[in-house]
Amino acid sequence: MTIDVNLKATDDDFLDEIDEIIEDTMVQMFFLQPSDAVQLEKAKADAADYASIFYAVPLSLRSEADANCVGYRVTASRELEEASSTDKPLFIDEKDLDASLRTLLIEGGYRGIVLNATHTHDELDHFFIALGPSNIDAFDAKALSELPMDRIVLQSAYPDCAFDEISTAVKTVSDAMFRPEQSIIARATKHTLALTGFKK
Repeated sequence: MTIDVNLKATDDDFLDEIDEIIEDTMVQMFFLQPSDAVQLEKAKADAADYASIFYAVPLSLRSEADANCVGYRVTASRELEEASSTDKPLFIDEKDLDASLRTLLIEGGYRGIVLNATHTHDELDHFFIALGPSNIDAFDAKALSELPMDRIVLQSAYPDCAFDEISTAVKTVSDAMFRPEQSIIARATKHTLALTGFKK
C-alpha cells in the first residue's frame, strides 16, 4: 500500500480510472491539496464520492472541513498566528516556507509534511519530507543517503506526474540508501497513517 500525500488536483481521467490506478500502482490513498474555497468544495465532493480520496483544508477554511479532512494547508505565518490551535498535521509547500513560518513551526512544535521539497529541512524535527517524481531529482545521492528513512513520505504531484512514477522515485531513494524499496514504501505508509490519525 502506498499513500500519495500530494494529489494537486483530480480530473476526469483520474476519476474514471481510479480503480485501475489503485490496482496497477498500489497507491490506495490520495490526499488532495486544495488552495482555495472553490478547490475545497471540489475536493470535498471527490472525497465524498471516492473512499480512497481525502484532503487537507486551507487553515483559513478549517471550519468548512468534514470527516475526510486529514490536515491543514498553511501558506503563511500569519495563518498560524491567527489560529488558536491546530489539532491536525500541517501540509506546507516548500515554496511557502519562509523564515518567519519556519520559526513558528519550530517554536510551536508543529508536525506535518513539507510538500515539493528540494531540501531535507533537518531543522523541522516533526516534519516529513514528501518525495516523488516531481522533486526527487533535486536531491543528490549523498543527500538522500543522509536523510533518515523515517522522515520520508511519498507524493505524485499529479497531474504533473503519473502515479506509476512514484515507484521510480522510490527506486532512486532505495539505490541511495541501500534499503529495499518495499521497506521505504512500508515506512512511508506507516508514518503517513500515524500522522493523519488512521489506524493500519
